[in-house]
Amino acid sequence: MEIIRHELQRPSVFIDEAKLSIDYVPPNLPHREEHLRKLTQLFRGVIETPGQVSQKVIIIGNTGSGKTSVTKLFGKLLCEVAKSHGFNLVYVHVNARRERTEYMILNKILSAFQTGIPLRGLSTQELLSIILEYIESNNLYLLVTLDELGVFLKRRGEEILYLLSRTVDDQLNAQQRISLIGISRDPLFGFILDPSTWSTLQKNVLYFNRYDSCQLRDILEFRVKAAVLDGAVPTSTIDLITDIAAASGDARYALELLYNAGKVADEKGVLRILPEYVRSAKAFITPEIRREVLVDLSLHRLFLLLAVCRLLKSSEDAYITTGDLEARYELICEEYARSPRAHTQVWTYIQDLVGLGVLTSKISGAGQRGKTTLVSLPDIPAAVLECELELLLEKRRVGAKGGRRN
Repeated sequence: MEIIRHELQRPSVFIDEAKLSIDYVPPNLPHREEHLRKLTQLFRGVIETPGQVSQKVIIIGNTGSGKTSVTKLFGKLLCEVAKSHGFNLVYVHVNARRERTEYMILNKILSAFQTGIPLRGLSTQELLSIILEYIESNNLYLLVTLDELGVFLKRRGEEILYLLSRTVDDQLNAQQRISLIGISRDPLFGFILDPSTWSTLQKNVLYFNRYDSCQLRDILEFRVKAAVLDGAVPTSTIDLITDIAAASGDARYALELLYNAGKVADEKGVLRILPEYVRSAKAFITPEIRREVLVDLSLHRLFLLLAVCRLLKSSEDAYITTGDLEARYELICEEYARSPRAHTQVWTYIQDLVGLGVLTSKISGAGQRGKTTLVSLPDIPAAVLECELELLLEKRRVGAKGGRRN
């Protein structure tokens, strides 16, 4: 208790560190006003003639380009506008990477209504029917955002789009109560979809470009005012963070650098976030693999990724074979007292990690017998990622008294 009291009484550079969280959506989003305006134009019919039309929109852009924040803010504001127009619109934001099946997505949507209906033992179709009956009987309208939709479609196919977008196809003049927004990082998103599905969506695609240096600076300065003590972040620190993050155009990365540099300052008992603290933070953060992606990975996907790190760290090669990877994965399963998954399941996990951008892959070329898949890491030191994974696995082991994720 003395340790805890002492730490809580120490001064901090933060006045509200939550304002730097990836989950925080500020009331204003610098340099994304045009995207909010475009979304409003697309959903104008939903507001002006509720029930007569629904809308489907696809948002495409790189990590940290503001897709999720803009969509969450738009959903919140649209609900307020709908209320002023005399009807109730409910907004639900679903991370489709985290909710990995159609059932889990529908369950997440239904949980937003707090119906008190026991959901165990229900089929996907039964869940959908409950959602439809609930919004109909309560005269509600629904806007669902499926974040990381590209990852989900690669893994599961298009059924979720059909389930949510064609709920009244067999009814004459039925109320259109469900609208959809899909978010993807994949610039080739259209190739994932059936051509007929994509043709109906092409006119409603909104692209988010990477932030440039000036825009990243504006975003940082905006958040600094809300999150950090006045005068605690010198211009030189903003300059350095901007220069580092400009290569990827990733605002999340910039904010994560600022947050972690602030934590270094707190650890040192200094009420200034100096450039050297940014460099310390950068050593353990890369824009290629976001920590929130790692946290959501199942246990055996973490084992596989750890196996990749250890093989690459001890090798002079840039890539490793899936055969070597599977052998090392089995050793790590033994280390953590878990039974390894079968070959076909391991292959599925590898494909999932490639789809998430956590691994890169290619087919072997000249100089190797036969054709085999080779895997590697994106531009991140294997030793750094290994440390992060071992910390996550230790936390998972400590908290393993609950249910297990495969």
